[in-house]
Amino acid sequence: MVLPILGARSAPWISNLVAVSVIAVVLFVTVLGFWAFQPPIPRPGSHGGTTVQVTIPVEPSGPVSIQEVLRLLYAPLKMQPTTPSFTDDLGRSYKLPAKPLFPNLLGKDLLVVDLETRPLDKNGQLLHKGAFRWGDLDYLSGGVMNHYTYAMIHGYDYKFVQAASFDDRHNTWIKPSALANLLKHYKFVVFLDADAAFHQMQMPMEWLLNYWQITPEISLAMPLDPSGPPGTNDDRFNRTLTNTGFIIAQQSERTQEILRAWHECPDDTRYPDCSQWKQPRFHEQSAFGNYIRYDYEENVKELPCTEANGYPSETAQCEGIFMRHYWYGKERVRDDLANSTMEAIMAPIQKLYMDHRKDIITEQAKNEII
Repeated sequence: MVLPILGARSAPWISNLVAVSVIAVVLFVTVLGFWAFQPPIPRPGSHGGTTVQVTIPVEPSGPVSIQEVLRLLYAPLKMQPTTPSFTDDLGRSYKLPAKPLFPNLLGKDLLVVDLETRPLDKNGQLLHKGAFRWGDLDYLSGGVMNHYTYAMIHGYDYKFVQAASFDDRHNTWIKPSALANLLKHYKFVVFLDADAAFHQMQMPMEWLLNYWQITPEISLAMPLDPSGPPGTNDDRFNRTLTNTGFIIAQQSERTQEILRAWHECPDDTRYPDCSQWKQPRFHEQSAFGNYIRYDYEENVKELPCTEANGYPSETAQCEGIFMRHYWYGKERVRDDLANSTMEAIMAPIQKLYMDHRKDIITEQAKNEII
């Protein structure tokens, strides 16, 4: 993650920035520390010598919500939809086209969604009714938390769809129907598998829509899988599959047509032999790659694998520059959220430290007791 370069501490806007950032950190820590819905904490006050009851806001509906805290926390880091370029940790630059398609934020017109048939209510999972412990959280829940946090940072809508299981096919087949239903209420729906994550939390989806040039004709955008030996990640024509672990779906009649064709593919009506992908890997992904995309080439955007798939490793072709997908080592999805959050918290603290380094740092010329 590349942090913005801050100017001299004498600039008034910098002082305000530091103040806001520090307040955000304090609020963030306070909210997390009291997330278990603690009662009001009595503290001494000066109103006529009486004790004043101070209620610490701990619920999203309180005076200061966790959404507001997150937005304050990430405010110094957040990119705009039209930020001309982004530089990654290795110094590589990614530039927007001259005329970005999405100059404004989409807000609640964009939905981030998790689709699950698993209840996620066991110990160490997000919906477990017991006490929450970050250290015990499993990767499935870590992914959901990453998606939810990202939506809050940027003001998008978010839903967790608890879908019914299929009787005749693998449960990953829930994707086409769920996306079709959700798109009736949103301009864009962004889906991620539980082992996939937003890696650049400060980067809004609008910037990525601009960078990938998601024009009105694009119904679905998905990353390519890594290329490999024949039969590994390719279709019947030896063409690399798209990976359905990250999908950008744009509302249109054409999109609804595509999603219906995809959903009905295993019926073997329009696409004979598509039923072979009811259970074998990669289920709905193999069906999409072998059949659907060939009928809708102009409406499907295949994103570079290294930008929207995979994660850094010694053998990986795809390093997940913008979006990560942890096919192996799935517990790392939780680390993505932890690292990003700590970046947002510690950046203003480090800035504050540097601003006051003349008061903090003392030189000891001689190592002796005076």
